[in-house]
Amino acid sequence: MRYWRTKDDPTNANLTYLDSIAQTWPGMTVDEFMAKVRAVIGLREMLPKAVLRHFDLPFLYVGADPYRWGEDRLREKTTELVGALEIGLAAAFADPELGPDGAADWSDRPPTRGEEIKAALACYREDRDVRSLADLRQACAPTRLSRHVERLDKWLARKRPSSPHRSIEYEIADALGDIGRAAGDFHHEPASYRYTERVRAGSAS
Repeated sequence: MRYWRTKDDPTNANLTYLDSIAQTWPGMTVDEFMAKVRAVIGLREMLPKAVLRHFDLPFLYVGADPYRWGEDRLREKTTELVGALEIGLAAAFADPELGPDGAADWSDRPPTRGEEIKAALACYREDRDVRSLADLRQACAPTRLSRHVERLDKWLARKRPSSPHRSIEYEIADALGDIGRAAGDFHHEPASYRYTERVRAGSAS
């Protein structure tokens, strides 16, 4: 696995994810192959052109065909996919324009769900009002982080702590910290339309 050091944290996260997808193993099942294909299709939409130009990927919209392939065909197609990914990743890693001192253009990369969550969390930490809480709840809703928002809601409604060693404010900070630590796991997902429009209008914080 490579350590990606572009100027763009979401792209670093997505290239690391793509690196993991490029790994293969003996006896890969059709479902595992299809999971790779779906992940690559999604990631391709989240990477800037400066990165994508290094990749020459095989046709990915295979439908249900893989479920009719034999073992040899599945192995051939898996090798083709991970081989193309590896070539592209190696080329991107070697491109100085994508490095920390490079001049690559990141502006065409779409906003990510991870960025939306981080922005909503920062707003809520700064101003704990009803609107910022609603934004945080909406940002986390399609993800597993919604359970941390439910935890946050529980503690915001509590009048007394459940432990003399953990105040209500501590529990709130703990829930917010869990959201912040995991937000970067969602850079491979697109942000909501609402947040994307705010970014385009220059009003997202």
